[in-house]
This record gives sequence, C-alpha cells and structure tokens, in this order.
Amino acid sequence: MSTKQSTSEHSQKKSKLFHFLLKPSSFKVGIILTALSLFFLVRHYTLPKNSIDIVGQLERELYDIRFKLRGQREFTGIVGTLSADDKSLEKFGRWPFPRGVYAQAFENLKNAGVKWIGFDVFFSEQSHRLLKESVPELKEIIKNNSYSSEKYDKLFLDLEEFSPGDVSLGKSIESFGKIAQGFFYVEHANQIKDSSYDWYTSFLRLKNSAIDFLDFPTGYKLANYRDILSPGVVTNTAVIAGKAKYMGFANNQSDSDGMIRKSTLIRGIEPINKFGEKLAPPILVPSLALSLAANYLESAIIVHFDSAGVDSIELYPSDNKKKQIKIPVYFDGLGKLLINHYAEFSKIPQISLVDAYDNKLPKNIPKILVYGGTATGTNDKRPSPFDENFDGVGHHVAIIENILTQNFMQRPLSAPVIEVSLLLISGIIFSYALKYLNALKSSIFIISVLLSFFYIDEHYLFGKGNWYYAGMFYVQSISIYFGITVFKYFTEEKEKKKVRGAFQHYLNPAVINQLLEHPERLKLGGDKKFMTVFFSDVRGFTTISESLTPEKLTSVLNEYFTPMTKIILDSNGLLDKYIGDAIMAVWGAPIPIEDHADRALISSLKMLDELEKLQKKWAAEGLPFLDIGIGLNTGDMVVGNMGSDQRFDYTVLGDSVNLGARLEGINKNYGTRIICSEFTVKSLKNPQKFLLRELDNIQVKGKNEPVRIFEVMRFIESDRQKVIELVKLFEEGLAFYRQQEWDLAIQKFNSAIQLNNGSDPPSKEFIERCNYLKQKGLEKDWNGVWVFKTK
Repeated sequence: MSTKQSTSEHSQKKSKLFHFLLKPSSFKVGIILTALSLFFLVRHYTLPKNSIDIVGQLERELYDIRFKLRGQREFTGIVGTLSADDKSLEKFGRWPFPRGVYAQAFENLKNAGVKWIGFDVFFSEQSHRLLKESVPELKEIIKNNSYSSEKYDKLFLDLEEFSPGDVSLGKSIESFGKIAQGFFYVEHANQIKDSSYDWYTSFLRLKNSAIDFLDFPTGYKLANYRDILSPGVVTNTAVIAGKAKYMGFANNQSDSDGMIRKSTLIRGIEPINKFGEKLAPPILVPSLALSLAANYLESAIIVHFDSAGVDSIELYPSDNKKKQIKIPVYFDGLGKLLINHYAEFSKIPQISLVDAYDNKLPKNIPKILVYGGTATGTNDKRPSPFDENFDGVGHHVAIIENILTQNFMQRPLSAPVIEVSLLLISGIIFSYALKYLNALKSSIFIISVLLSFFYIDEHYLFGKGNWYYAGMFYVQSISIYFGITVFKYFTEEKEKKKVRGAFQHYLNPAVINQLLEHPERLKLGGDKKFMTVFFSDVRGFTTISESLTPEKLTSVLNEYFTPMTKIILDSNGLLDKYIGDAIMAVWGAPIPIEDHADRALISSLKMLDELEKLQKKWAAEGLPFLDIGIGLNTGDMVVGNMGSDQRFDYTVLGDSVNLGARLEGINKNYGTRIICSEFTVKSLKNPQKFLLRELDNIQVKGKNEPVRIFEVMRFIESDRQKVIELVKLFEEGLAFYRQQEWDLAIQKFNSAIQLNNGSDPPSKEFIERCNYLKQKGLEKDWNGVWVFKTK
C-alpha cells in the first residue's frame, strides 16, 4: 500500500470519527449527562472544607429524608437525660440553679440505681455566694473582734473566693463517684482572649481522663495529626472538678446547614497561649458520650491511626470474656461518628432534676443519665433529622445508645468507588436502554429502576446502617430520562413522525412500530436482502378504461385497490407502489420476515378470493369484467431509500425484481392467474399448505439463465383430490413434452382437460406447442427451455 493511500484511509477514518462525535443522538445525550454527574460527584470528593458544595448538601438533605422514611426507633432505656426542665426552673427559681441542690439529687439517683451521670452543663466560673450562705460566717467574723487587720482581710478573701455551692457540688461529685464532667475545647488560638486565664491548669485536669492506649503508624506521634488538635479547653472550676477522674468534651459539631449528623469522638489537646506558645505536649481525650459508654462497659479506649488520621476506635473490655466493640468512624480522619438517630427528643427517657431532688423517680430508671438544660431559654437547640427542636443533650444519648447496642451508621471506605461505578455503569445502561424505548416505556423503566434502588437502599443499605450516596444516582437517572425524552421529542420523535407519515399507507402499523424502534434500518441507499416480490396487473385494462368514464374508472380502481392493499399490509408486506392499474409489493423489508414466501402466496390467493366478490358486485352493477394476473419471485434484492437527499422512495431493485414482473405478464401465455418461480417454491417454509403445478422451464426476455415456473393452484377444498390428479396428469405430459414424445404428451394433456371439465388453459397451450414443435422438428439434445422474445 502506498503512503498516499495510507494517508487517505487515515483521513477517512478521522472524518468518520469526527462525524460520529458531532452527530447528535439520544445515547450521546445520556453519556454527556452521565459525565456531568460524575464530574460533580468527583468534585465533591475533592473539595476543600467550607466550600460551596451542592452535591454534599443534596446528599445530606436526602440523608435526613431517609431517616424519616425509615421511621423512628425505640430507645433501649439504658440511657436517658437528667433534665434541667421547666418544672425544675419553677422549683429552683433561676438558671443556673444553686449548686447546692445537686447533692441531694445525686444521692437519690445513686440510691435509685443510676450508674453513671455525664455533665453537658459547664461550671467554668465560680458561683456567687447567696447572702443567706454568707450570714453565718460574717457573724462569726464580726463576733471575733480581736482579729488583726491581716486576719480580717484573709477571712473576707476566703468568703469571696470559695462558694458553699461550689464546694457542695464538688463533694457531691466525689461522693457519687461515677460522674463524667463535660468540658469544651476551643478551635483556634484566637479564641483565647484572656492571657491571665490559666489554660495550663485546665489542661492538667484532663490528665486523668486522657486515653493511654494509642496505635500509631511507625514513626508517627499524636503531634503529627494537626487536624485533630485543639489549642485549649474550658473545664469546670478547680473546686468542682476536684481530681477530675472522668471527663469528656461535649462539643456538638453541626454541618453547614446547622444539622447534627456527625459527632467527634476523639480530640487531641495541645495547650498554647494566645501568643501561640506551646504549654505542654498533646494528649488525646474522649468525647463525653464515648467516655460514658466506655466507662459503663468498663472498657479501655484504643484509637487506631493511619497516615490520614483516626482510622478506627475500639473499646476493649477489662473482662476478656466480653467482646470488644469496634466503632466505625467517618473516613475524613477526624474521628467522627455518623449518628444513628433514633427518634425525636420527646422519645428519650427523661428524668427531671426536680424529681431527682424530691426523690420522685420511676422504677425503671436509666443506668446512664446525661445532664443538660431543656427548660425554655436554657436549652441548646441542635436539630436532628427527626426533630428541628432537638435539644443538644439528646445527641449524647443517641451516641451512647449507638455504642452500647452497636447499632451504627457508617459510610464505608469503599463508598466513593462504588458510587462512581454506579453512576458510570447505570448511566451507560440507561442511555442505551432509553434510546430504544418510547416515552411511556421509558417512564415505566426509569420508575421501576428508581423504586428498586429505593427498596434495596431502604432494606439492605441505609436500613442496615450503610450510607451510600443516593442523591446523585436519582438526579442522574431523572436527568438522563428527561434529557433523552426531550431530545427524542425534538429530533427522533420528529423523525418517527416523518417515517410514520411516509409509510402509514404502505405498511402494517405493527411493522411501522418495529421500524420506528429501529430507525437505523432506513437510510438513503440500499441493503441487499433475500425477499419475495409481488406484481399484479389488471387484464385488458385499456379496453375496460375506454368503456368507463374517468370518474367511474377511478371509483372501480379504488374499490379494487382497497382490499388488495389491506391483504398486503395485514400480512406485514410492504406496498411498494401502484403503477397505474398494477400493484407492486414485497415481503421481507423493511422488517425481516422468515416466511416471506409463504405470506406472499397466501396473500395472492386471498386477493383472488376478494376479487371474486368484487366481480359479482360489478356484474350486478353492469360494469365490465375485471381479472388480474400475479407474478411472484424470491431472491436477493437491493432495498432501501432510492432517490436524493431531498426526495426518495423506499423500494426494491434488482434482477429478482425484474423476473417477478416478467412472471406476472407470462400468465397470459398459460391462461393462469398466479405464477411463481422455482426460487419462491424453494423458499417456502410450509410448502404442504399449497398445491403447486410446475408449468414450464422458460427463459424470459433479458435473462440468459432459464427458470422453472409454477402455477399456484386455487380451488375449493372439495375439489382437492381432483386438482391433485390434474397436476399429476399435467406433469406427466410435461415430462413427455421434454422428451419430445409429442403424441404421448398430447394424450396426457387431453386427459387433464377432460378431468377438468374440458377446461385447462395450460394443457391447451402445451397441446398447441406440441403440434407446432412436432411439425417444426427439434434436435435430440433439446433442453426443453421455452424462450420468450417479448416481455
């Protein structure tokens, strides 16, 4: 191959590819929408924090909706709230409550069986003395008037520094023992406003609660994980905190829309002052909920790290017989737990502080209580998927419930890969499927897919605690559906209307529908197909037309064409065209048909039946007798749209078509009405349904090769045996004819005429031919082929 030829072929390939890429199609619309969906999804994965993220917001909103669709679940009753509610506010008169009330409340709770209490309330500032709390000591100071001025200053300073309420609360915490005090960490160093505040002292109070068991990758240490480190904390006062044996941070982190969906379980504290100076090495501390759960289960907290941050959190019980609990964390490395929300806040078991104070407690009291404000004006509203007025203390309850029951929500590490794969695969499938479906079927298809996906997600994915993104799948599916539907409406549907308009008078509606499902079968140009062609013509039409007015002639022809056309269309044939009084049809295009030859023969016989009815009607009306001849041939033909880009006809061309036309005219020579070729006979799927008589071996004008032709016999069922005998006699005569045994042939043909009541036009034609050839004389090697010199 020359370089020039290679370059030319390469250019042609590039041109075809370019044309393919630019040519619009419904499939490409779906692929483009799939690509856009994948772009936004992958962009969501890679966006930095606090960026505008439409995909993230969509998935979070749908996350909440899926909780509501799942429905609320019952709490176990192990965990509840100790509520500073409206009733308590009415009893104790103000908020914060006097700190001396807690001692009695805690004693009653301990006696009732409460094991652990967690504080979602902070006592970071010293409480002010009440006047009634200071009067006894003031009296004692005044009574002893012998003190020096320095002694008086010290006594009054002690009165100012120590509050009896704080001392009482500190002692009650120490007496109860199993109380986890809450603290909160600050996010940034610029939140440290008062340099005189002793941050380091607050940090030291966490030492007893720090997590001792860590699992770092080789060469790493906690200081490497800057994303989970905080510069400082705010704890309870020294008097209240005491030795601070159990502590946990109570920070609630909301998403950008204010909804609480995740909670940080682990935080590193590296204290620094407002000037950025480090005060101590970092330590790792648990959240209030994690601290309460671990202590209730008597388990150690082990945190596993990888290079990205917190990889997992496990609780190892001190009793080796108990099973360890692995807490799945969100894969952002920050040690967050997806909260499996149970219900609205009112469903949480709640104990009023005033009821605890008055010892009016229920029999079945929770083993773990989280103390927090729920009274109007004191509570911390933190919306959940079930309750927009959810109190913040309830989230701690939900997290503890999740850990104790091991009923977690998690976002699997493989979720992004699965989500991208789902969008890619479903996008290709939807684009391909919707390409071939009409609007109704497309709607049924897409609704069925979405309902199936929803069912699987509700029962086997989200319903089992696995959060995979569903929003982008829904958006992509609906976008592809509407995108392809709209595109097809303005392009392909328009083309279908054009096709339907062009073929509605030539094809059966069912065939048109199949064609519309595969419009690629229609194109300018032709395809080679194996089919059966049909020609019919009215005998003596010129004479008939001269005897009728143009209006009456038109009426008669329309009355004739109508049932003939219906027969063709009903058998899924294609009405190719009307040629004056002639009809041209084909079976096997544009939709392939296996039994095209059978359908053509059956249709031809039905036409003669319909014509017979019309002949009786026309005779009654005094109209001329009208008869037809039919020619059928089967073979390879070129079928397609022939013409120009502006105007074309769907038709068939080729030698096989021409032979069919010739056979129609040859009926006149034999006095027959339906002649088919040997190729049609060989193509019959059910030849036993027909009675065929071999007529001759002929060579038509314009053809070099001879062809055997057959008459398709039409008869009433009662005459079947008689017709079979007729065919036998005729074919015996035909055999003698080909052997040039003229007298024996004539004898057989006469017998056929007598059997058929003196009328068998083909036998009469061969008797005349035998007499002619007998006189003319032929060579012994004569092949029996009769050559027609005219069309």
